[in-house]
Order: sequence, then C-alpha cells, then structure tokens
Amino acid sequence: MSYLQGVSAPQLTPFHDDGSVNLEEYTRLSEYLAEAGLKGIFVCGTTGEFVNLTLEERKSLLQAAVKGSKGRCKIMFNVTAMNLQNMKELCDFARDNGADCLSLTPPYYHRYDGAAMEQYFVRAASLAPDMPVYLYNMPGMTHNPLTPDVLKKVCAQCENVVGVKDSSMDHMTFLDFQMAQPREDFELITGNDAQLLTALMAGGAGGVIALAGVYPKLCQKIYDDFIAGNMEGAKAAQDKVHILRSMVRRVMPVMAHKEMLKMQGFDMGPARFPFRELTQGEKDEIHACVRSLELA
Repeated sequence: MSYLQGVSAPQLTPFHDDGSVNLEEYTRLSEYLAEAGLKGIFVCGTTGEFVNLTLEERKSLLQAAVKGSKGRCKIMFNVTAMNLQNMKELCDFARDNGADCLSLTPPYYHRYDGAAMEQYFVRAASLAPDMPVYLYNMPGMTHNPLTPDVLKKVCAQCENVVGVKDSSMDHMTFLDFQMAQPREDFELITGNDAQLLTALMAGGAGGVIALAGVYPKLCQKIYDDFIAGNMEGAKAAQDKVHILRSMVRRVMPVMAHKEMLKMQGFDMGPARFPFRELTQGEKDEIHACVRSLELA
C-alpha cells in the first residue's frame, strides 16, 4: 500500500511570546497544507524542531495536525527518542490519536556501528508492529548514516518498515537505497528540496521536503507536472525551489522558513531556544529572494 507517494510537508512549529507552542496557529497551518493538496504532513520533523520540544508538546502537535488536516492527507509522526520508554509512549499515543504512519531517525549524539543501528531500528519498529514505519536517514544531523546493508537487515525482520526518507543530500546514497530496495512496494522518498524532480526521475516515490511546509502548491506542482509529463513545468517549479533552498541555507534553516510563512500572514512567533532571531539583513535577503520569484 502506498502511504506517502507524492509530496509531503514537514510542518514548522509556531510559538507564543512566552515560548509555549501555539497550537491554534499550528492547526491553521495544517489546514493550509491540507488544502494545498499535499499527500501528507510530517509532524515533529527536523524543521519542526522536535529535539527542542517536550514529549507533551510533541503529542499536542500531533493532535493539532489531525484536527487541522481533517483527514485530507496522511499524518506522519516522528517518534524518535533516545530511550525506549519515551519512544513507546510516543508510539502508543500516535496509534490512539490519528497518526497514519511513523518516522524514526537513527540514534544521535553517540556514534553507533551497524549492529547497534540494526538493533535500534528493529526494537523501535517492534513498538508499533501494526503501524507503517519510515526510516529517516539524516546523517548531517545524527552523524549515524543508515546504510543499505542495515536497511536490508531491518526490513527482513520488520514487515512494518515500509519506506525510507533520505535526507543525506547525496543522490548516490538515494540510488544505493534504490538498489537495496527490500520489497517491490517499498517507498523511497527524498528529503532534499533540490532533488525532488531528480528523485522522481530516478523512480523515487516522492518527497518530504521542508519548503513544502512554506509553499506547498509550488512543491506539489513539481510532482503533478512530472506525473502529467510536463517536464518543462516541473523543472521550472524545481528551479524556484532550488533558489529558495539555497537562500534558506545561506541564512538559517527553520527561522528562514518561518519568516516566509510570516510573509504569508502566519503568526510563527519568536525564536524558540536555542534558535536566535534573524537580523534585519537576513530578513531583507529572504524578502528580496521571495519577491524575485514572484511568490509575494
């Protein structure tokens, strides 16, 4: 069964002035993304700042996303935690509160070998054997890359592992996963905004990309035009996304994404510790880039 074939958005997290999560605005953002026709919403991903949130905040965001999406798209919930008790708590909550599928990054901070990574994913996936699980390869953040060999071993033991979100930013890694694809219906999804069209051309299922959380219709157009055979339209949309991604990475990911949402009328609030506020110069660069692409 296909769960995330298409384009999904890692949803950004707005905050109140006192630092608490703005659930009302998060729900409104979920409505915005669902109305744009995206395949899914990724709750508590990297751009959702999951590592800076409490367990209760993460749970509340899942409920808000389910409320806002109103069943119009899939909800993927990140249950990554560095201890089994918290991970089980998130898995159980996801099962009972409307998540369609789960996401797991590799463990982080310490370095882990292949045997430890295999054990980690197998034990984690076994906490929710009745739910689809996507492994989230994010070596730039975790410093523990998921390898094709570990993927094969995990999938041999866990039928509920149905796909990989590859955010290695390395197309060769994406192709290596494709060659190691353990099952015919296994979904290989890119997490790199700049590689969505390339991934689709290589046979990938789609993307869970940060800019879809800001300009969902622009990102969805890449997929729709590709499926329709309109490569010129798909490339034009991909080029705009590439320009935006380059700007975001020059400025500051997450905070730059939020500034673009503020330009569209969303109340994203102040920076949440340990992020900082953007300088006026950084804001000016963001606004100039968006205007140059006629997105504002």
